[in-house]
Amino acid sequence: MKAKRTRQYYWMLFYELYNEYRGYYPIPVYLCSLITFSLLLYLSFNYLHFLVSTTLIDFTKIITPIDPHTRKVRGMSVEDKKLKYREFNYLKPETLTYEKRTYFNNIEILFRLRKRPRPQALLLIFHGCGRSAHDWFHTIERQRIIGAALELGYGCLVFQATDDFTHCWSNNPDVHQNIDAQMVLKGLEGFYKEFPHLEALPRFTFGASSGGIFSSIFVTNQRYSIQGQTLFISIILPEILEKHIKAKSYPVTAWIYMLRDLEFASEDRINASMRMFAREKIHHKSFIIEPIGLSRTTFHERIPTIRKETARYIYYRLEQNGWLGPYNHLRYNPRRRTVWQEFLFTPNNSTMETKEVLQNLNENKQYIPDFLNTVYGEHEISFERSYEALKWHRKIYHNRGNPPK
Repeated sequence: MKAKRTRQYYWMLFYELYNEYRGYYPIPVYLCSLITFSLLLYLSFNYLHFLVSTTLIDFTKIITPIDPHTRKVRGMSVEDKKLKYREFNYLKPETLTYEKRTYFNNIEILFRLRKRPRPQALLLIFHGCGRSAHDWFHTIERQRIIGAALELGYGCLVFQATDDFTHCWSNNPDVHQNIDAQMVLKGLEGFYKEFPHLEALPRFTFGASSGGIFSSIFVTNQRYSIQGQTLFISIILPEILEKHIKAKSYPVTAWIYMLRDLEFASEDRINASMRMFAREKIHHKSFIIEPIGLSRTTFHERIPTIRKETARYIYYRLEQNGWLGPYNHLRYNPRRRTVWQEFLFTPNNSTMETKEVLQNLNENKQYIPDFLNTVYGEHEISFERSYEALKWHRKIYHNRGNPPK
């Protein structure tokens, strides 16, 4: 009985204590939960920050899409990957030497002819607005276009627009009234007097942007016939389409355009022109340049003077500041959103930069804006697809029964 009463006593005591303090037990439980949650939140802060920021960016992109054409892309073409430059080493740009002549007092032509074998055709090159003929021998992307042309047997002649202020070409559709067209014709006259054996070679043109519009006009000249033209990020003027395409008096045309170029040289405008070519049975073709998916070495691969460490730094800063989207494409247009100039070139002690990296970055500062535009893929020079377009022209010309000279 004593043992039984003892057990009853303890049960009654426990029950009395439970009734007295049962209102207080959630406090330590809540306190422990709060401490545990705070610890987990502290440990996962960086991940949560990344998750939230990424979600917000993606949500913003859904509401206002940056680019309706964004998709996983095939990358650089096989032709571009395998291209070898036997005439010069683009990793050593100084090996792309050229000659310069001035005819009739002020018409300057820069040119590079194949050493061996002799050129089989001539390629007349017209730069874009704000550029110059010299750029084609002193900037990597343009040099590689020259190299592709030389590899295919073209001799390259580069002309300079007469407008010394804008460096844009005249867009007067009447070739007889076009001051730049008359300048090029006069320049060719002087060139052929010096190199008469080259006059019989077929002529092709390569025009970039404003130079492309000019090319679309110049090819209508009757003095020095043009066998084909490549329009790089450019279009054919409506007046030319109406007058010459419908008359079937227009040369073979290839377009190279950029996927994100939704305004000037858009895919829709080029397709509309190609439909007219198809109706009139004029040979034509288009080659697309897609946005570049960045890797940690892209800037080094495309601009050899940028070291690998600097290329990794550029990639890291773009990634850190939210500029890399799906498939590592640039989210923002570097022409319209220029904050990259601040975070890329402003030292930040919390990042991985060193004195050598920053020095190398500043040594190449003049090349980076253009290449960022190329990476974004809207309206900028790129060597991609040029080899294919020029090779296609050569094939069409030879298939018409014109053997190599």
